[in-house]
Amino acid sequence: MDELRQASNLWYSLRPLLSRAVTTCQIFNPQCTLVPADSDILCQYDVGVVLPDGTKLLANVFRSRRAEEDSRKVPVVMCAHPYDNHKLPALGKTPLGGPPHQYRLIPQAGGKPKFSNVTSWESPDPNLWVPAGYAVVNLNLPGFSGSEGMATVMSDNQSKAYYEAIEWVARQPWCDGAVGLNGVSFLAITQFHVAACRHYGGPPPALKCIVPWERLTDPHQDSICPGGIEDAGFLTFWWHTEVKPALTGSAADFIKDNDASVAGMLVKHPLMNTYWREKAAPVDDIELPMLVCGSFSDHCLHTQGSFRAFTRARSRHKWIYTHRGGKWDVFYSPEVQHLTKQFMDCFVKGESNNGFLSHPPVTLEVRSSRDVIHERRGEKAWPLPGVTWSKLRLGPSGLSRSNPEKSTELCYECTNGQVSFDFRFDQDTELTGEMKLRLWAEVRGKPGQSPVPNDLFLFTAVDKRDVKGKPVRFHGSVGFTDDWVTRGFCRASRRELDQIHSKPWLPVSSGISDQPLRPGEIVQVDIALYPSSTFFSAGESIRLVISGQEIIRNPPYHKKVAAGPEKCVMHVDGKYDSFLLVPESSL
Repeated sequence: MDELRQASNLWYSLRPLLSRAVTTCQIFNPQCTLVPADSDILCQYDVGVVLPDGTKLLANVFRSRRAEEDSRKVPVVMCAHPYDNHKLPALGKTPLGGPPHQYRLIPQAGGKPKFSNVTSWESPDPNLWVPAGYAVVNLNLPGFSGSEGMATVMSDNQSKAYYEAIEWVARQPWCDGAVGLNGVSFLAITQFHVAACRHYGGPPPALKCIVPWERLTDPHQDSICPGGIEDAGFLTFWWHTEVKPALTGSAADFIKDNDASVAGMLVKHPLMNTYWREKAAPVDDIELPMLVCGSFSDHCLHTQGSFRAFTRARSRHKWIYTHRGGKWDVFYSPEVQHLTKQFMDCFVKGESNNGFLSHPPVTLEVRSSRDVIHERRGEKAWPLPGVTWSKLRLGPSGLSRSNPEKSTELCYECTNGQVSFDFRFDQDTELTGEMKLRLWAEVRGKPGQSPVPNDLFLFTAVDKRDVKGKPVRFHGSVGFTDDWVTRGFCRASRRELDQIHSKPWLPVSSGISDQPLRPGEIVQVDIALYPSSTFFSAGESIRLVISGQEIIRNPPYHKKVAAGPEKCVMHVDGKYDSFLLVPESSL
């Protein structure tokens, strides 16, 4: 039964990507530019990294030939992941000898990342780092791509092994003892786990700083079950296309050791528990210098975790770089590569007077549309210090800054209905930050319906409309180019909030309990909408849409809904203060 469920989810998540890749010919013309490795780079593949317990991990090591000849020690830029780092163009193990296969399948949001033929998926490019006086170590974690040990994902065992591998690298005769971490997505997730390694009570002594570029920090809350609604697409897609093919052992061994396949973890553990808490990065304990990327275009995967890490880490030196472009195009862009190198030079090489410390803590990109950046500027903190949290109240005529004049019930059919609310700005306005939607909701079944419905799946999204009322779109996750401003999710039975981490503008789901709705019960539901930064000219508007089904279709993401023929009833009046809280910045 589980195999059939996974096959269905995989087909739903993978088919649109494959279809688009074929029809656009991207599968034959990958959206990236490959260049040869620098002639000075000494490439060493499958280098054995032996841990204290005798486990041997495999790593690719890229060093300078001139530094080797001069017996010169250099610092290291390192990454670690479960992906197969043998799949390099330089080794002839990628499709048609081109880039990693992901660039043939995943759209690049109009960009074309440029990197060398010794760069594996989402990893630092040796062509940047080796000429800059570093070595690069690209590590396969235990149980993956020939590395020994037990294969796990986001576990204490994995971060312990990474810690020990970093210390092994620091002891090598060609290393000067200093290590910095860099990489995208899972290569960023592992950075957070090792930077506050639970097993050893902190980071490895050799680790000087981290550059986690777009990553989740709490898989249950950020991607797998946001607001209590299961995403049945991405994990299935990731397990079958990335993780399972890279296992050193069998999938059966992985399932036995981890209690489930990656795609089946939520079925075994639907609520937040110790299983998921181990997989959540201990960001509150991170004290290392960090340069974080907070993308506004990765809403269903990494956006929320990136901003959580930046705001909650205890690091004295921390910066966040925001954007709403393509993930990989931005990471490999000359601007970001220069910024990352300057950060590493400051904290790994100790060049504290190189100018990096003068960068503002927040680099903010404000977009007015998918292709138009309205402004790039520095800010002192997140949330922005000058932001005003304004309530736009829901009513039968749309969104308003004042309360509805009379009590109203607004209804929609959960299976195929939705309601929308518009608000037009009478002056130029910037919305930068998280949004919060508060609803007073009730579920109603049909007369005589059995069983009586006791839950609601609430999907919400905020759209931008131009002065003529036409939709304005933005870049989204996995190369999506038809995204809205922001979105959020909540299953009403999972409405309980985490009282420790919730803020007035940011409700955080506890994920620990089910609270079914009773007939006639009106409940308060607070829904977090992902961070965004958008400029609206006078006369432009936002449209808030609420539905019982997914509003924005963005494969491989696919939210699983178990809604029946019931209605969602929203109550709006002075007693039931339903509103959208928006972060307005003064202009």
